Amino acid sequence: MKKINTLAATVALLIASQGASALTPWVDKGPNLTVFISGAVALTNAYTQVVTNTLAASGSLDTFNDVDPVTGSKGSRWTAHYFTGHANLGSGLAGKKILLVRRTAGGSGYGVIPLNSVIPLEHLNIVGKTLTDWVADGPGAWKQTINAANASKYLVKHISDGGSIAVDPSILLKPGTENYPDQQNELMTGLPEPGWPLNTTNIPTTGSSAFTVIPTGGLAYGVAVTLDLYKVLQAAQKRAGSLSSTAIIGNYSEADMPNLNRNMLASLLSGKIGAWDQIKIVDKTDGNKVKSLLDSSILASAGVLAPYKESTTGNNLTPVALGLRNNGAATSVIAYSVFLNYPGTKNSVRPAAKTADNAVEEDASLPIVKQPIIVSDTGTLLKDWQNGTNILGFNNVVEGLGYAKRWGIALNSADRNSAVTATGTGGDPWRYIKIDGYAPTLENIAAGVYPYWAEGVVLYRTNKSGDPGWALKTKVMKTLADNLGSPAIIGAVTTTQAWGKTGAFATTADPRGFTTTLPFNPSNPVVPFSHKSNGAIHTEIVPVADSAAAGGLVVQMK
Repeated sequence: MKKINTLAATVALLIASQGASALTPWVDKGPNLTVFISGAVALTNAYTQVVTNTLAASGSLDTFNDVDPVTGSKGSRWTAHYFTGHANLGSGLAGKKILLVRRTAGGSGYGVIPLNSVIPLEHLNIVGKTLTDWVADGPGAWKQTINAANASKYLVKHISDGGSIAVDPSILLKPGTENYPDQQNELMTGLPEPGWPLNTTNIPTTGSSAFTVIPTGGLAYGVAVTLDLYKVLQAAQKRAGSLSSTAIIGNYSEADMPNLNRNMLASLLSGKIGAWDQIKIVDKTDGNKVKSLLDSSILASAGVLAPYKESTTGNNLTPVALGLRNNGAATSVIAYSVFLNYPGTKNSVRPAAKTADNAVEEDASLPIVKQPIIVSDTGTLLKDWQNGTNILGFNNVVEGLGYAKRWGIALNSADRNSAVTATGTGGDPWRYIKIDGYAPTLENIAAGVYPYWAEGVVLYRTNKSGDPGWALKTKVMKTLADNLGSPAIIGAVTTTQAWGKTGAFATTADPRGFTTTLPFNPSNPVVPFSHKSNGAIHTEIVPVADSAAAGGLVVQMK
């Protein structure tokens, strides 16, 4: 009896600490309505803000996240929000228990293929779970490490109701290209998702009767490099005169950041540059001598040691380590479009071929190319290359007591690793660089000078016979999508980096007529450029100014 009373007191304390009306399955049982969404991890901060402030009644929200057993990343694959419907959701939803389940494993491709082909996916399952099934993670927050051993307990197979995509559907559905979404392995079985098609092309665009497609806000993406490579690029560009002589090695303001232009990035992404030794500068501080990035004087200026050289071909070269994403992930799809015109033009160059994840002789051919399937794993991959570790299992060449240290370059959203200070301290050992002379800030996107960004969409079937709750589900998804493009929501969750504000933004092309501010105000992040054409988002076209943009344009000249 004493133990029972103690447990009851503990439960009461936990319930009180998370708010009197917070919802948990062990107290409030199952939901009145469950909505399953799969797809892009983009706009995560805005997504959470919409759920917290628009969908959920105040104080009613509980959040459940998975923990990746390999990297420890929280919510990188699955998240569930359990809440009471806000009054602004209206009849049928206000005051009801709503469970919103989100799967981001697999990226944008999982927001389009499964909806078209009606494929059940592994989704997080909190229904029927008890307090002891979860680890408390702060007020109203719960987490659990989910792996193959316990997947059948914490996951359930269910067809997604809606898809979240960080691009438009049509750019993904191109069979035979690196854009066409990869089939991922299930955690419960270890086998590929069953029923995955190889040639689906017919997800309709906006205006179709079969699917409702709602444009959301956009997101800034960035090119990231390992810390040593960042410093080497700084040192080399100072000597070449393309970076100010006052820039301080290791510092992280926009003025200090090194730069790569589109042609160089295209050459790296397509695998045309396999070794860092191939990149050379004219050193204006040393009699215009031609030097490679591995020159001892550049290494000395950067204060770093040369990384591991290839071990198989005997040419003693320093491999480019390239981090792309899995096929169907928007991070790569957008980069291929911006830098390679792929696959939008007939003779566009294909991205570099993937190196096997478990390859022991990784540098048998150069560059070394890896494709993490979870966006947070990109940062882990860069850390492995910088530190000579192998947490992710992609850095397999043994060196001394550890693994090979590489100079790595990778594609990522621009809102990560924000703990790095302007003087280069803190955060993880990798950094973003400038593209064409500009950092990935919201202001630079609004000025039309930073190229690596795109808008997204939320889509769902307009009608779904046999689902009596479909009208309510679509109401939740439409409210979510509309607010993901709202500057009022996005402005509250922009990411502050040492070099400026970045993350999500709204556009003046939104049907609600958002107005940009001049000079640019990150609290009202509205961009007057868009990939929208003929009423739909088309990621593969060049973004142009919205002819009806309220507020006008400010174009930076350099």
